[in-house]
Amino acid sequence: MWRAKARGCGALGVALLMSAWAPSQAIAQESKSGEEGGVDASVSAQGLSLEAVLSELEAQNESWTITELQIEQSRASRREALGSLLPQLSSSANVTYQGGGAIEVQGRTVREAVEWGVNANASMSLFNAPQYFTYRQADRQLDATRAQSAWQRTLLRLEAEESFYTLAAAQRDVDIASSAVDLRRAYLERSEALVDAGLAVAVDVSRARQQVLEAEQTLLEAEQNLGNAADALAYLLGREPDGELRVNFDPDVIEGGESSAQGATNSEVSRERQDFVSRRYTIEAAELARRATWWGLVPSLQLNAGAQLGQPTLFNPSGFNWTVGIGASWLLYDGGARYARLDRASAQIAEQELALQRDLRQANTELRRASRDLDTARAAIDVASEQVEVARETYEFTSARFESGLATSLEVSDASQQLLSAELRLNQARLQARLAEVRYRYLEELPE
Repeated sequence: MWRAKARGCGALGVALLMSAWAPSQAIAQESKSGEEGGVDASVSAQGLSLEAVLSELEAQNESWTITELQIEQSRASRREALGSLLPQLSSSANVTYQGGGAIEVQGRTVREAVEWGVNANASMSLFNAPQYFTYRQADRQLDATRAQSAWQRTLLRLEAEESFYTLAAAQRDVDIASSAVDLRRAYLERSEALVDAGLAVAVDVSRARQQVLEAEQTLLEAEQNLGNAADALAYLLGREPDGELRVNFDPDVIEGGESSAQGATNSEVSRERQDFVSRRYTIEAAELARRATWWGLVPSLQLNAGAQLGQPTLFNPSGFNWTVGIGASWLLYDGGARYARLDRASAQIAEQELALQRDLRQANTELRRASRDLDTARAAIDVASEQVEVARETYEFTSARFESGLATSLEVSDASQQLLSAELRLNQARLQARLAEVRYRYLEELPE
Protein backbone atom coordinates (compact mmCIF):
# COMPACT_ATOMS: atom_id res chain seq x y z
CA MET A 1 0.00 0.00 0.00
CA TRP A 2 2.81 2.42 0.90
CA ARG A 3 4.70 1.60 -2.32
CA ALA A 4 1.52 2.22 -4.32
CA LYS A 5 1.17 5.63 -2.72
CA ALA A 6 4.82 6.38 -3.34
CA ARG A 7 4.40 5.39 -6.95
CA GLY A 8 1.40 7.67 -7.22
CA CYS A 9 3.43 10.48 -5.71
CA GLY A 10 6.26 9.72 -8.08
CA ALA A 11 3.99 9.73 -11.11
CA LEU A 12 2.51 13.11 -10.21
CA GLY A 13 5.87 14.63 -9.30
CA VAL A 14 7.59 13.31 -12.40
CA ALA A 15 4.78 14.51 -14.64
CA LEU A 16 5.04 17.97 -13.10
CA LEU A 17 8.83 18.21 -13.47
CA MET A 18 9.07 16.64 -16.93
CA SER A 19 6.43 18.99 -18.28
CA ALA A 20 8.12 22.07 -16.82
CA TRP A 21 11.87 21.38 -16.55
CA ALA A 22 13.75 22.72 -19.57
CA PRO A 23 15.45 26.03 -18.64
CA SER A 24 17.16 26.83 -21.89
CA GLN A 25 14.31 25.64 -24.09
CA ALA A 26 11.72 27.55 -22.09
CA ILE A 27 13.74 30.75 -22.18
CA ALA A 28 14.45 30.44 -25.89
CA GLN A 29 10.77 29.74 -26.62
CA GLU A 30 9.71 32.72 -24.49
CA SER A 31 12.09 35.03 -26.38
CA LYS A 32 10.88 33.66 -29.70
CA SER A 33 7.20 34.11 -28.83
CA GLY A 34 7.94 37.63 -27.63
CA GLU A 35 9.54 38.54 -30.93
CA GLU A 36 6.71 36.96 -32.93
CA GLY A 37 4.20 38.96 -30.93
CA GLY A 38 6.00 42.20 -31.64
CA VAL A 39 7.15 42.58 -28.01
CA ASP A 40 10.79 42.03 -27.10
CA ALA A 41 11.80 40.17 -23.96
CA SER A 42 12.80 42.23 -20.91
CA VAL A 43 16.51 41.99 -21.70
CA SER A 44 15.90 43.00 -25.29
CA ALA A 45 13.78 45.94 -24.20
CA GLN A 46 16.41 47.28 -21.82
CA GLY A 47 19.62 45.89 -23.25
CA LEU A 48 22.29 47.54 -25.34
CA SER A 49 23.42 46.00 -28.58
CA LEU A 50 27.12 45.49 -29.25
CA GLU A 51 27.07 48.35 -31.76
CA ALA A 52 25.55 50.67 -29.15
CA VAL A 53 28.16 49.61 -26.59
CA LEU A 54 31.06 50.34 -28.93
CA SER A 55 29.53 53.66 -29.95
CA GLU A 56 29.07 54.70 -26.32
CA LEU A 57 32.61 53.57 -25.57
CA GLU A 58 34.00 55.99 -28.14
CA ALA A 59 31.83 58.83 -26.88
CA GLN A 60 32.10 58.38 -23.10
CA ASN A 61 35.22 56.44 -22.17
CA GLU A 62 37.93 58.68 -20.69
CA SER A 63 40.79 56.49 -21.90
CA TRP A 64 39.50 56.83 -25.46
CA THR A 65 39.58 60.63 -25.15
CA ILE A 66 43.04 60.48 -23.59
CA THR A 67 44.39 58.80 -26.74
CA GLU A 68 43.17 61.76 -28.77
CA LEU A 69 44.84 64.17 -26.37
CA GLN A 70 48.09 62.23 -26.62
CA ILE A 71 48.05 62.68 -30.39
CA GLU A 72 47.42 66.40 -29.96
CA GLN A 73 50.40 66.68 -27.60
CA SER A 74 52.69 64.97 -30.11
CA ARG A 75 51.36 67.20 -32.87
CA ALA A 76 52.17 70.27 -30.76
CA SER A 77 55.70 68.95 -30.14
CA ARG A 78 56.22 68.65 -33.88
CA ARG A 79 55.02 72.23 -34.42
CA GLU A 80 57.44 73.35 -31.72
CA ALA A 81 60.34 71.58 -33.45
CA LEU A 82 59.34 73.11 -36.78
CA GLY A 83 59.39 76.57 -35.24
CA SER A 84 63.13 76.32 -34.58
CA LEU A 85 63.75 75.98 -38.36
CA LEU A 86 61.73 79.07 -39.29
CA PRO A 87 62.78 82.72 -38.96
CA GLN A 88 62.51 84.20 -35.48
CA LEU A 89 61.18 87.75 -35.14
CA SER A 90 61.24 89.89 -32.00
CA SER A 91 60.78 93.54 -31.07
CA SER A 92 61.31 95.65 -27.97
CA ALA A 93 60.77 99.21 -26.78
CA ASN A 94 62.25 101.11 -23.88
CA VAL A 95 62.10 104.49 -22.17
CA THR A 96 64.97 105.55 -19.87
CA TYR A 97 65.14 108.53 -17.52
CA GLN A 98 68.69 109.73 -16.81
CA GLY A 99 69.11 110.88 -13.21
CA GLY A 100 71.78 113.44 -14.05
CA GLY A 101 69.58 115.19 -16.56
CA ALA A 102 70.60 116.14 -20.09
CA ILE A 103 74.32 116.40 -20.93
CA GLU A 104 75.58 118.97 -23.44
CA VAL A 105 79.00 119.33 -25.06
CA GLN A 106 79.80 122.57 -26.85
CA GLY A 107 76.19 123.47 -27.06
CA ARG A 108 75.10 120.13 -28.44
CA THR A 109 73.08 117.62 -26.47
CA VAL A 110 74.98 114.39 -26.11
CA ARG A 111 72.49 112.64 -23.85
CA GLU A 112 68.86 113.49 -23.30
CA ALA A 113 67.29 113.38 -19.88
CA VAL A 114 64.69 110.98 -21.25
CA GLU A 115 65.77 108.47 -23.87
CA TRP A 116 63.52 106.16 -25.85
CA GLY A 117 64.07 103.54 -28.49
CA VAL A 118 62.34 100.84 -30.54
CA ASN A 119 64.18 97.71 -31.74
CA ALA A 120 63.24 94.96 -34.18
CA ASN A 121 65.32 91.81 -34.69
CA ALA A 122 65.14 88.85 -37.04
CA SER A 123 67.23 85.70 -37.07
CA MET A 124 67.25 82.45 -39.03
CA SER A 125 69.41 79.37 -38.98
CA LEU A 126 71.17 78.96 -42.29
CA PHE A 127 72.66 75.66 -41.26
CA ASN A 128 71.85 73.82 -38.04
CA ALA A 129 71.68 70.09 -38.71
CA PRO A 130 70.64 69.03 -35.17
CA GLN A 131 67.49 71.16 -35.40
CA TYR A 132 66.52 69.48 -38.68
CA PHE A 133 66.91 66.01 -37.17
CA THR A 134 65.01 67.13 -34.09
CA TYR A 135 62.08 68.08 -36.31
CA ARG A 136 62.18 64.71 -38.10
CA GLN A 137 62.34 62.99 -34.73
CA ALA A 138 59.21 64.85 -33.58
CA ASP A 139 57.48 63.86 -36.82
CA ARG A 140 58.30 60.19 -36.28
CA GLN A 141 57.20 60.44 -32.68
CA LEU A 142 53.84 61.76 -33.86
CA ASP A 143 53.48 58.73 -36.14
CA ALA A 144 54.37 56.49 -33.19
CA THR A 145 51.78 58.17 -30.98
CA ARG A 146 49.08 57.80 -33.63
CA ALA A 147 49.81 54.10 -34.03
CA GLN A 148 49.99 53.52 -30.27
CA SER A 149 46.72 55.39 -29.74
CA ALA A 150 45.08 53.26 -32.41
CA TRP A 151 46.26 50.12 -30.61
CA GLN A 152 45.02 51.41 -27.26
CA ARG A 153 41.61 51.96 -28.82
CA THR A 154 41.73 48.43 -30.22
CA LEU A 155 42.37 47.09 -26.71
CA LEU A 156 39.51 49.20 -25.35
CA ARG A 157 37.15 47.74 -27.95
CA LEU A 158 38.43 44.25 -27.08
CA GLU A 159 37.75 44.84 -23.39
CA ALA A 160 34.31 46.23 -24.16
CA GLU A 161 33.39 43.23 -26.32
CA GLU A 162 34.61 40.79 -23.67
CA SER A 163 32.59 42.64 -21.01
CA PHE A 164 29.56 42.66 -23.30
CA TYR A 165 29.61 38.90 -23.83
CA THR A 166 30.39 38.21 -20.18
CA LEU A 167 27.33 40.21 -19.16
CA ALA A 168 25.19 38.41 -21.74
CA ALA A 169 26.26 35.03 -20.35
CA ALA A 170 25.65 36.24 -16.78
CA GLN A 171 22.11 37.25 -17.75
CA ARG A 172 21.55 33.78 -19.17
CA ASP A 173 22.90 32.12 -16.00
CA VAL A 174 20.38 34.10 -13.94
CA ASP A 175 17.54 33.03 -16.26
CA ILE A 176 18.53 29.37 -15.97
CA ALA A 177 18.90 29.51 -12.19
CA SER A 178 15.66 31.47 -11.76
CA SER A 179 13.78 28.95 -13.85
CA ALA A 180 15.19 26.13 -11.73
CA VAL A 181 14.08 27.87 -8.53
CA ASP A 182 10.52 28.35 -9.81
CA LEU A 183 10.22 24.76 -10.93
CA ARG A 184 11.62 23.33 -7.70
CA ARG A 185 9.37 25.51 -5.59
CA ALA A 186 6.40 24.23 -7.56
CA TYR A 187 7.55 20.67 -6.96
CA LEU A 188 7.97 21.43 -3.23
CA GLU A 189 4.40 22.73 -3.00
CA ARG A 190 3.17 19.63 -4.83
CA SER A 191 5.11 17.34 -2.53
CA GLU A 192 3.67 19.03 0.54
CA ALA A 193 0.16 18.63 -0.88
CA LEU A 194 0.78 14.93 -1.54
CA VAL A 195 2.09 14.41 2.00
CA ASP A 196 -1.01 16.12 3.41
CA ALA A 197 -3.12 13.80 1.27
CA GLY A 198 -1.22 10.75 2.51
CA LEU A 199 0.17 9.97 -0.94
CA ALA A 200 3.83 10.68 -0.14
CA VAL A 201 6.27 10.47 2.73
CA ALA A 202 7.91 13.34 4.59
CA VAL A 203 11.37 12.56 3.23
CA ASP A 204 10.19 13.57 -0.25
CA VAL A 205 9.30 17.02 1.09
CA SER A 206 12.70 17.32 2.77
CA ARG A 207 14.50 16.45 -0.43
CA ALA A 208 12.35 18.86 -2.43
CA ARG A 209 13.09 21.62 0.07
CA GLN A 210 16.82 20.83 -0.17
CA GLN A 211 16.62 21.13 -3.95
CA VAL A 212 14.94 24.52 -3.60
CA LEU A 213 17.71 25.75 -1.30
CA GLU A 214 20.41 24.54 -3.69
CA ALA A 215 18.71 26.28 -6.60
CA GLU A 216 18.34 29.48 -4.57
CA GLN A 217 22.07 29.39 -3.73
CA THR A 218 22.89 28.96 -7.41
CA LEU A 219 20.62 31.90 -8.21
CA LEU A 220 22.33 34.10 -5.60
CA GLU A 221 25.74 33.36 -7.10
CA ALA A 222 24.43 34.01 -10.61
CA GLU A 223 22.95 37.37 -9.54
CA GLN A 224 26.23 38.32 -7.89
CA ASN A 225 28.13 37.56 -11.10
CA LEU A 226 25.52 39.48 -13.07
CA GLY A 227 25.99 42.59 -10.94
CA ASN A 228 29.76 42.41 -11.24
CA ALA A 229 29.60 41.97 -15.01
CA ALA A 230 27.17 44.89 -15.32
CA ASP A 231 29.43 47.14 -13.26
CA ALA A 232 32.48 46.20 -15.34
CA LEU A 233 30.75 47.18 -18.57
CA ALA A 234 29.27 50.35 -17.04
CA TYR A 235 32.76 51.42 -15.95
CA LEU A 236 34.06 51.10 -19.52
CA LEU A 237 31.12 53.13 -20.83
CA GLY A 238 31.72 55.99 -18.41
CA ARG A 239 28.57 55.24 -16.42
CA GLU A 240 28.12 55.07 -12.69
CA PRO A 241 28.10 51.35 -11.76
CA ASP A 242 24.77 50.31 -10.25
CA GLY A 243 24.49 46.67 -11.35
CA GLU A 244 21.45 47.44 -13.54
CA LEU A 245 23.04 47.60 -17.00
CA ARG A 246 21.83 44.91 -19.41
CA VAL A 247 22.72 43.89 -22.97
CA ASN A 248 20.77 42.34 -25.80
CA PHE A 249 22.55 39.24 -27.03
CA ASP A 250 21.75 35.54 -27.23
CA PRO A 251 24.74 33.55 -25.86
CA ASP A 252 23.49 30.51 -27.83
CA VAL A 253 24.58 32.24 -31.03
CA ILE A 254 28.25 31.77 -31.89
CA GLU A 255 28.70 33.72 -35.09
CA GLY A 256 31.24 32.95 -37.76
CA GLY A 257 31.30 29.16 -37.61
CA GLU A 258 34.52 27.96 -39.14
CA SER A 259 36.78 31.04 -39.25
CA SER A 260 40.35 31.73 -40.21
CA ALA A 261 41.30 30.83 -36.67
CA GLN A 262 40.47 27.17 -37.27
CA GLY A 263 43.77 25.37 -37.66
CA ALA A 264 45.72 28.62 -37.63
CA THR A 265 48.24 27.57 -35.00
CA ASN A 266 51.09 28.28 -37.41
CA SER A 267 49.95 31.81 -38.23
CA GLU A 268 51.94 34.87 -37.23
CA VAL A 269 50.96 38.29 -35.99
CA SER A 270 50.95 40.90 -38.71
CA ARG A 271 53.89 43.26 -38.51
CA GLU A 272 51.43 45.98 -39.45
CA ARG A 273 49.64 45.61 -36.13
CA GLN A 274 49.50 49.09 -34.68
CA ASP A 275 51.44 48.43 -31.48
CA PHE A 276 54.42 47.08 -33.46
CA VAL A 277 54.15 49.89 -36.00
CA SER A 278 54.38 52.32 -33.08
CA ARG A 279 57.44 50.55 -31.71
CA ARG A 280 59.24 50.79 -35.07
CA TYR A 281 58.46 54.49 -35.34
CA THR A 282 59.83 54.98 -31.82
CA ILE A 283 63.07 53.26 -32.81
CA GLU A 284 63.33 55.47 -35.91
CA ALA A 285 62.82 58.54 -33.71
CA ALA A 286 65.62 57.39 -31.40
CA GLU A 287 67.90 56.86 -34.40
CA LEU A 288 67.17 60.40 -35.62
CA ALA A 289 68.03 61.73 -32.15
CA ARG A 290 71.36 59.93 -32.31
CA ARG A 291 72.09 61.37 -35.75
CA ALA A 292 71.27 64.83 -34.44
CA THR A 293 73.93 64.38 -31.79
CA TRP A 294 76.47 63.38 -34.46
CA TRP A 295 75.68 66.46 -36.55
CA GLY A 296 76.18 68.59 -33.48
CA LEU A 297 79.93 68.11 -34.07
CA VAL A 298 79.87 70.43 -37.11
CA PRO A 299 79.57 74.25 -37.10
CA SER A 300 76.23 76.03 -37.39
CA LEU A 301 75.48 79.26 -39.28
CA GLN A 302 73.06 81.96 -38.16
CA LEU A 303 71.74 85.01 -40.08
CA ASN A 304 70.81 88.00 -37.90
CA ALA A 305 69.21 91.33 -38.85
CA GLY A 306 68.09 94.21 -36.71
CA ALA A 307 66.69 97.73 -36.87
CA GLN A 308 66.66 100.45 -34.18
CA LEU A 309 64.66 103.66 -34.04
CA GLY A 310 65.25 106.22 -31.32
CA GLN A 311 66.21 109.81 -30.58
CA PRO A 312 68.86 111.45 -32.76
CA THR A 313 72.26 111.41 -31.12
CA LEU A 314 75.71 112.75 -31.90
CA PHE A 315 76.70 109.46 -33.49
CA ASN A 316 73.27 108.77 -35.08
CA PRO A 317 71.81 112.05 -36.26
CA SER A 318 68.79 110.39 -37.95
CA GLY A 319 67.89 108.25 -34.96
CA PHE A 320 67.54 105.13 -37.17
CA ASN A 321 70.02 102.32 -37.72
CA TRP A 322 69.98 98.77 -39.10
CA THR A 323 72.39 95.84 -39.07
CA VAL A 324 72.81 92.54 -40.91
CA GLY A 325 75.28 89.83 -39.99
CA ILE A 326 76.16 86.17 -40.33
CA GLY A 327 77.54 84.28 -37.40
CA ALA A 328 79.09 80.86 -37.03
CA SER A 329 79.43 78.79 -33.89
CA TRP A 330 81.32 75.59 -33.28
CA LEU A 331 81.47 73.74 -30.02
CA LEU A 332 84.97 72.29 -30.05
CA TYR A 333 85.03 70.56 -26.69
CA ASP A 334 82.36 69.86 -24.10
CA GLY A 335 84.18 67.43 -21.86
CA GLY A 336 82.99 64.38 -23.83
CA ALA A 337 79.28 64.96 -23.07
CA ARG A 338 78.25 64.51 -26.72
CA TYR A 339 80.08 61.19 -27.03
CA ALA A 340 78.43 60.03 -23.84
CA ARG A 341 75.01 60.91 -25.28
CA LEU A 342 75.88 58.99 -28.44
CA ASP A 343 76.82 55.89 -26.45
CA ARG A 344 73.63 56.12 -24.42
CA ALA A 345 71.47 56.56 -27.54
CA SER A 346 73.13 53.59 -29.26
CA ALA A 347 72.50 51.38 -26.23
CA GLN A 348 68.86 52.50 -26.02
CA ILE A 349 68.26 51.78 -29.70
CA ALA A 350 69.80 48.31 -29.39
CA GLU A 351 67.64 47.65 -26.31
CA GLN A 352 64.46 48.73 -28.12
CA GLU A 353 65.24 46.56 -31.15
CA LEU A 354 65.81 43.50 -28.98
CA ALA A 355 62.64 44.21 -26.99
CA LEU A 356 60.68 44.49 -30.26
CA GLN A 357 61.93 41.11 -31.45
CA ARG A 358 61.09 39.55 -28.09
CA ASP A 359 57.59 41.05 -27.95
CA LEU A 360 56.83 40.07 -31.54
CA ARG A 361 57.76 36.48 -30.72
CA GLN A 362 55.59 36.67 -27.60
CA ALA A 363 52.67 38.02 -29.67
CA ASN A 364 53.01 35.11 -32.09
CA THR A 365 52.91 32.75 -29.12
CA GLU A 366 49.76 34.45 -27.80
CA LEU A 367 48.12 34.26 -31.21
CA ARG A 368 48.78 30.53 -31.49
CA ARG A 369 47.49 30.04 -27.94
CA ALA A 370 44.36 32.02 -28.80
CA SER A 371 43.82 29.84 -31.87
CA ARG A 372 44.10 26.68 -29.80
CA ASP A 373 41.78 28.16 -27.16
CA LEU A 374 39.21 28.89 -29.84
CA ASP A 375 39.40 25.39 -31.30
CA THR A 376 39.13 23.89 -27.82
CA ALA A 377 36.25 26.16 -26.83
CA ARG A 378 34.27 25.25 -29.93
CA ALA A 379 34.84 21.57 -29.26
CA ALA A 380 33.79 22.15 -25.64
CA ILE A 381 30.42 23.43 -26.85
CA ASP A 382 29.75 20.11 -28.55
CA VAL A 383 30.79 18.23 -25.43
CA ALA A 384 28.67 20.43 -23.16
CA SER A 385 25.66 20.11 -25.49
CA GLU A 386 25.99 16.35 -25.41
CA GLN A 387 26.26 16.47 -21.62
CA VAL A 388 22.96 18.35 -21.48
CA GLU A 389 21.31 15.74 -23.67
CA VAL A 390 22.73 12.92 -21.56
CA ALA A 391 21.68 14.66 -18.34
CA ARG A 392 18.16 15.15 -19.69
CA GLU A 393 17.92 11.52 -20.80
CA THR A 394 19.24 10.40 -17.43
CA TYR A 395 16.66 12.55 -15.65
CA GLU A 396 13.81 11.17 -17.75
CA PHE A 397 15.04 7.59 -17.33
CA THR A 398 15.45 8.00 -13.56
CA SER A 399 12.00 9.55 -13.31
CA ALA A 400 10.51 6.61 -15.18
CA ARG A 401 12.29 4.17 -12.87
CA PHE A 402 11.02 6.13 -9.86
CA GLU A 403 7.49 5.90 -11.22
CA SER A 404 7.93 2.15 -11.45
CA GLY A 405 9.28 1.95 -7.92
CA LEU A 406 12.81 1.06 -9.06
CA ALA A 407 14.49 4.34 -8.06
CA THR A 408 14.33 6.63 -5.07
CA SER A 409 13.38 10.30 -4.96
CA LEU A 410 17.02 11.01 -4.03
CA GLU A 411 18.14 9.65 -7.39
CA VAL A 412 15.59 11.86 -9.11
CA SER A 413 16.92 14.87 -7.18
CA ASP A 414 20.48 14.08 -8.18
CA ALA A 415 19.48 13.74 -11.82
CA SER A 416 17.65 17.06 -11.63
CA GLN A 417 20.75 18.75 -10.18
CA GLN A 418 22.96 17.23 -12.87
CA LEU A 419 20.66 18.64 -15.54
CA LEU A 420 20.86 22.14 -14.02
CA SER A 421 24.65 21.95 -13.80
CA ALA A 422 24.89 20.77 -17.41
CA GLU A 423 22.77 23.71 -18.59
CA LEU A 424 25.06 26.15 -16.76
CA ARG A 425 28.21 24.50 -18.12
CA LEU A 426 26.86 24.74 -21.66
CA ASN A 427 26.24 28.45 -21.18
CA GLN A 428 29.78 28.96 -19.91
CA ALA A 429 31.21 26.93 -22.80
CA ARG A 430 29.42 29.19 -25.25
CA LEU A 431 30.77 32.24 -23.44
CA GLN A 432 34.34 30.93 -23.55
CA ALA A 433 34.02 30.22 -27.27
CA ARG A 434 32.81 33.75 -27.91
CA LEU A 435 35.60 35.29 -25.81
CA ALA A 436 38.22 33.15 -27.53
CA GLU A 437 36.95 34.19 -30.95
CA VAL A 438 36.99 37.88 -29.99
CA ARG A 439 40.48 37.67 -28.56
CA TYR A 440 41.83 35.93 -31.66
CA ARG A 441 40.34 38.56 -33.95
CA TYR A 442 41.86 41.40 -31.97
CA LEU A 443 45.27 39.76 -31.71
CA GLU A 444 45.14 39.54 -35.49
CA GLU A 445 43.89 43.16 -35.43
CA LEU A 446 40.82 42.21 -37.41
CA PRO A 447 38.08 43.57 -35.10
CA GLU A 448 35.47 43.86 -37.84
